[in-house]
Amino acid sequence: MKPDPLGTLLRVRQATLDDARKAVAEAYRVERQASDRTEQAGDVLANEMRLAMKLEGGDDAVETFARWLPLGRHAIRQAHQVQHDATTTLDHARAILNLARSGVRTVETLIDQRDQLIRQQFDRREQRLLDEAGARKHYS
Repeated sequence: MKPDPLGTLLRVRQATLDDARKAVAEAYRVERQASDRTEQAGDVLANEMRLAMKLEGGDDAVETFARWLPLGRHAIRQAHQVQHDATTTLDHARAILNLARSGVRTVETLIDQRDQLIRQQFDRREQRLLDEAGARKHYS
């Protein structure tokens, strides 16, 4: 039996789809971690602000907070950037997944169309043979 090029193409497209699914899962995991880190950085800032605002902390607490604040803001900006990059990567992975799904559906459609054409050709050939047999019997 000769190899089926559409069957081979379908297997390649399905492998690409599997890879795209794995990439989306990994990108989602990274994005989730980045989101958690962003939330944690915001929580640290809120906690530090609460500590600095307590009256019993005095001037030392406020001065310590004032020295820490630029570092805290930097950490938050950095966490937001990492999260933005992770979200962009996830969006890109999802787009590739959609393209991979489309590729599989396209090949499946081509296979269905080919199979339908083969069935139609077989049905026409069978009908022609029946017609010829009927005509021979009629003329005999």
